[in-house]
Amino acid sequence: MEELPATAVGIKVDDGIVLASERRLSYGGYVLSKQAKKVYKIGKFLMAGAGIYGDLQTLTRIMNVEIKYYEISTGKPISVHAAAKLLSVILYQYKIMPFISEILFGGVDDKGPQLYVLDPIGSLIEDNYAAVGSGARIAIGVLESEYNPKMNLDTAIQLVTKAVKASIERDVTSGDGIDVATLDRQGNYKNTFIPY
Repeated sequence: MEELPATAVGIKVDDGIVLASERRLSYGGYVLSKQAKKVYKIGKFLMAGAGIYGDLQTLTRIMNVEIKYYEISTGKPISVHAAAKLLSVILYQYKIMPFISEILFGGVDDKGPQLYVLDPIGSLIEDNYAAVGSGARIAIGVLESEYNPKMNLDTAIQLVTKAVKASIERDVTSGDGIDVATLDRQGNYKNTFIPY
């Protein structure tokens, strides 16, 4: 499969989850937009991805509805694993005409911070850190060399920013600034834009 344009990275540390992505939206050799947000907050979860931008937006809308429906139906909050599994099932249902996307999904619940990686047909893998998209090979090298599960959220933000910056330097479909989203153990959400 051809690499999907864009770069998104995520790490899980003891204090929470950090997801980041650059903002360039490109098709072929053409930059369509420099303002495409590819990191989303869905309820109490974070999602970031690479691939067709419309597919990522559609998946966030579907997940928002499905999570709310689950929580209204059961009267209890959905766990991170159950929400990730729900996304996996949605992706698998469309395997004949898949959403062209690679996704990072994370959150914090009673079991602590969790990070999952999903491919276009719903493979679900839990990991400590991950990178997806056309700049993933560069970003993963940075993550692998410096990742420590005991680092605090501020250090984790610096690491994902460094990884995305490295991919921007070498991948023409990545660029135009970095969105960084964090979710700590208390459920506090923060989104920061870093010009680059």
